Amino acid sequence: MGRHTILLGVDGVLLVELDSPAREYADYRTGRDHAPLPVPADATLLPGDRFFFRPAVVEGLRSLDADLVWNSHRLTDPEALRTLSDQLGLGDVVRFPDAAELPVPPTDDRLDTGPNVLWEHWKVQALIHRVRDLPPGDEVVTVDATLDFSSRRLPEGLARRAGRPDAAGVGGIKTADVVGLEASGVELLRAWVAGGAVPRA
Repeated sequence: MGRHTILLGVDGVLLVELDSPAREYADYRTGRDHAPLPVPADATLLPGDRFFFRPAVVEGLRSLDADLVWNSHRLTDPEALRTLSDQLGLGDVVRFPDAAELPVPPTDDRLDTGPNVLWEHWKVQALIHRVRDLPPGDEVVTVDATLDFSSRRLPEGLARRAGRPDAAGVGGIKTADVVGLEASGVELLRAWVAGGAVPRA
């Protein structure tokens, strides 16, 4: 069995923001009453009461026999991300990517899923690089609130741009930014690490 690598997002994955101007504006545009998200019973607020996370999800990630790597715009501020890693209890489990894994430096730019600009985003450029150099037997899964592997577009586009016949060893779990990664997502990862199929959910 080869190496299993999990590229782990932060916002909308581990952290869920209780309120934001974008959500307030969306509610205004649709005529809905606006209110901050409730904190789920299985969640804990971070200091500052702006974000919540799920301790059980953190513990589930800690228990996985995989290479966990941060894959977030928060890489633009490494010290702040280290502090957050420690607050979440993941500082000794999730590593920072090295320079060779990031052909394009991380930015704060939003990931646009438009027909062409998607492929220019640093996260997608890094994935193309990984697919191109992925050793036989190794597999990579992203956990992200934007990247969507449930349709053919992303895996087929990655394979084509990486010059590979397919992207069979690459998948992803797309989270909802108002929910984040749940226990069911951790179990998908656990089944994959144990030898199951690459998740594309």
